[in-house]
Amino acid sequence: MKLNKNSEFSIKLMVLIVLIAFLVFDFMLQVYSPKMNMRAIPTLQRLNIYYAFFTTQSNYIVVIYLFFTLFTKQNYNRKPPFGIELAVTVYITVTMLVFWFGLLGSTDEMNSYGIANWISTVVLHLCIPTIMISNFILTSGDYYYSPREHTKFGLFGTTLYPLGYGIFVMIRGKFRYQEFGPDFFKTIYHLDGTNWVANWPEGMGHGTFANASPYTTQMWYPYWFLNFRHITLEDAAGNVWYETPQPAWMLILTLFLASVAIFGLVIGLQFIYLNWNNSKFFRWHDINENLISKEEHDYRKKMRKLKKVQRRNEIKLQFVKRQTERKSWRKSLATLTKEEKSLAISKRKNEQILKTKLEIAEKKNLRLVAKQERRDYRSLMNSLKTQDRVFVRNNLREADRYKRLVSKGVLVSKNKFD
Repeated sequence: MKLNKNSEFSIKLMVLIVLIAFLVFDFMLQVYSPKMNMRAIPTLQRLNIYYAFFTTQSNYIVVIYLFFTLFTKQNYNRKPPFGIELAVTVYITVTMLVFWFGLLGSTDEMNSYGIANWISTVVLHLCIPTIMISNFILTSGDYYYSPREHTKFGLFGTTLYPLGYGIFVMIRGKFRYQEFGPDFFKTIYHLDGTNWVANWPEGMGHGTFANASPYTTQMWYPYWFLNFRHITLEDAAGNVWYETPQPAWMLILTLFLASVAIFGLVIGLQFIYLNWNNSKFFRWHDINENLISKEEHDYRKKMRKLKKVQRRNEIKLQFVKRQTERKSWRKSLATLTKEEKSLAISKRKNEQILKTKLEIAEKKNLRLVAKQERRDYRSLMNSLKTQDRVFVRNNLREADRYKRLVSKGVLVSKNKFD
């Protein structure tokens, strides 16, 4: 499915307006009606934490991208580079996944949302990512992008921002811990009966709410899984407000696993979206990357369905054949004597063992053939001049890619429809 230019422009303009409106709305919430676990934090510090979230930053990136898209479309009738669209889509997808999994993993977060906060959260971290992903799905597929070339150049560029963010947020957390750590907590908070009372230094406490719960690790790190310190927040009298429930080694392990998972997401999502773009491209182009007609597209679609039906029928036929053969063999046993039956069973077992061995031998032979092909390939490369190797290697890779495309049903030529 492809959108026409006017529809695409209108949708992106609408999304841009809605997103800007909700970013303004969310900003006002941070100032006048923050989450429960942020109400004891002064306004400037709340905004500092708010803009340290990857989720917040990625939503602003989407706004900038949509504005850039509309600007280039309106003035130059061009789309932004595919790499930018891919990166923004990956970031907002990571935003959606990390936010909701991070939210579900934190009891403090789950219990801190009011109705207005939930509305803002659902729009910014579910609706907007869904719209951006849908936009990519609908508007991609105009060009083919080699995954190998993306690995050389685009992969690093797209991963650079999340990597930089990770370094930034950990350095930021270190300095904020030094400034607002347990010692600072002890100097400003004390327990008065059942309420915690804060005495912020002059000029720092603007915007706090009365009878609000004190801050926790979010004062230093925006996400709970980034905290690797085992800390205890208490007042001067020893009244404990918060103590990290996990030991230090578990916190470090959680940070490590979360980092690996997030960067795995960033890398994996790039290839998932890249594969979608290339698959969509070859649904509407032939093997020479020429745009095909609607008739050609429908023909390919019918052929794919036909091949799927044929494969299913072949599997069913083989299953029925095996079942019929097994039943016939069992019936034949009924007419045999005990000794003949024993010999027949032994013979069948030997046949099955032989069949299994032949299958294993065939697999080994295929591996040997593949190994020999790799040897021949290395021998060919070694026999060439250095300047010729890149050319030959790229041609062989392209030939292999064309072979896979043909096996998937991509049209080789347009003669059938000329």
